[in-house]
Amino acid sequence: MFFFRKLAKSIFFKIILAFVALSFVLFGVSSFILGSPNTWVAKIGGDTVGYGQFNSALRADREVILASSNKSEEALKYLESERFKSDVLGRLVNQVMIKKLAGDFDVSASKKIILESIARDPGFKNENGKFDRKKFEAFLKKNGLNEERYVTEIANGVAATMILQSIAISAPMSDLVIAEVENFKQERRVADVITVSSKNAGNIAKPSEEELQKFFTENQNQYVLPELRKVAYLSFSKKDFGKDLQISDQEIFAEYEKNKEQYNKPETRSFYHVVFDKEIEAKNFLQKFEEFAKTDISKAKNEFEKLAKELAKKDLKAITLSKVSQKDLIPQISESIFKLAVNENSPVITSPLGFHVFLLNEISQPQLIPFSEVKNGIKQNMAEGRTEKVLQEKISAIDDLLLTSNSLAEVAKKFGLKVSTTPVMIDENSKNEKSEEVAEIKAFENFAKNAFALKAKQTSKVFYAKNSEGFYAVEVEEILPSKQLELVEIKSKVVADLIVVKLRESLGELARKIGEEIKQNPNEAAKIAARYRVKFDKAREFQRILYLNFQGQQVPYQDQFMKDLFAINVDQATPIEAKGENEFVIGVLREIKKYAVNSTQLEQAKKQSAEEFRKEVMSDYNTYLLARYPVKTNDKIFAKQEEK
Repeated sequence: MFFFRKLAKSIFFKIILAFVALSFVLFGVSSFILGSPNTWVAKIGGDTVGYGQFNSALRADREVILASSNKSEEALKYLESERFKSDVLGRLVNQVMIKKLAGDFDVSASKKIILESIARDPGFKNENGKFDRKKFEAFLKKNGLNEERYVTEIANGVAATMILQSIAISAPMSDLVIAEVENFKQERRVADVITVSSKNAGNIAKPSEEELQKFFTENQNQYVLPELRKVAYLSFSKKDFGKDLQISDQEIFAEYEKNKEQYNKPETRSFYHVVFDKEIEAKNFLQKFEEFAKTDISKAKNEFEKLAKELAKKDLKAITLSKVSQKDLIPQISESIFKLAVNENSPVITSPLGFHVFLLNEISQPQLIPFSEVKNGIKQNMAEGRTEKVLQEKISAIDDLLLTSNSLAEVAKKFGLKVSTTPVMIDENSKNEKSEEVAEIKAFENFAKNAFALKAKQTSKVFYAKNSEGFYAVEVEEILPSKQLELVEIKSKVVADLIVVKLRESLGELARKIGEEIKQNPNEAAKIAARYRVKFDKAREFQRILYLNFQGQQVPYQDQFMKDLFAINVDQATPIEAKGENEFVIGVLREIKKYAVNSTQLEQAKKQSAEEFRKEVMSDYNTYLLARYPVKTNDKIFAKQEEK
């Protein structure tokens, strides 16, 4: 999806969905479907991802993505998609898998080293080249992260990368072998090419009645009118149940009252704070401050501000930390300073960011967040579960009525839905009686398959229409059985088909005749082609392997003519090969162009060889992983798509 590709370019997305972006994904989950809550969402070996854990991750990732993307259209679409839920569960499963593998490989990512690397990050430094906490905090705020989660996600990503690199070793191939293989692949052939096409066949005589009857008799199975079904259908989406999806203020307030403990603001504290690069500077500051504090503690704030300006060159704004909670700070700092009393200072505290001294100015007790501030968030959370619940209930009720009434009309009337105004006539390949695609049903996956599974006058259950993100049900009004057509009904078509066959036979004979002559006299190929007035291309150059772009991948391709050409010697002719319906080609090899890779091409070939080797290793390892740590998803919440 375009919006997912666009989102994936931003840094916050790479952090939150780090495992999705890895070169080798350890685990992927299937699409999200409707289901009722249960105690677990996925099981990995002996570990479990709980429903509550999954919902918490959904909420946390939603907040991060909304904060970082300014609620862009792409982000909102992604958050409403099945892909979002699938990616969140995939990340949780991968975290469990990485934890297991980290033990197997004895791999760990040091948070201390990560904090030190953050402090050295040029993006977080000021004009003097020193770590600027304000820049770091602005980055976290912009991306909806706190320091603890940022460090944890980076640590998980580092551990995963270390494990993958341990597994995906370099390909054990010599430069000589790689060079030989690359030279072989890049070798070229120069050949004269003779093409026999339909314009060389001349006029094909109209077949006689006897020929026509014989051809029809031998190919009767091609002239059968397939079984057709006249099918009515109804379709709907969640928009059809808009009234049921609305949430009243009373319901939102009841949810607030029920879960008040979730809406408490934690205790916050306000500090003065200075940080030094050298411990001796911090100790000197602390000594001077404590000497003053012994004489007049009531003026501690003024003295701290004065010393910060003199010794650390920091003004009041730079040293003020207002209303921070314990989780807003790294553990090395928060554990100490949240034990202080008002007007009490800390000792020198060491962290990867420097040497700190704090003075506690104020303590704000925990308080309940007003309903008005959380109302929209509660409504959003309720809307998520409500949509799924209402749809599940409606689909279940529609299925029940379809089963008991066997009538689309009755279902449509009761639930305010619309049945198609005109039933469609289709065969099992979704084509109508004229063998044309039926536009009305393109949005409904497996429409013909589901219709052909029913009997006449029977209705189906509700099916999910992924292409339209809606649902549909069908009713077979009439079945028209397959019918063997008579020659008189389709005589013109049979004549046309027979002429095509005779044309191809004529071309084949001519091509074989020309091919035999060229095989006997390859150096006379140009004269032979001129005599038969067929196309002659002199000295065309061919490469051994062509590449087709398929779903973003370069897939190697070689047709039979190229295989023949690269299997013969100079001045030899290839066998006759068909090219399309009414064309044959013959090649005469004139030159073999050897190839020698240069140093740049050799390096590129080595990288490609190593990458192919790593992919093969990782593919085998992924199979082993899922056997060792089986992953099972809750069928009531996640289910695999039906294979087409």
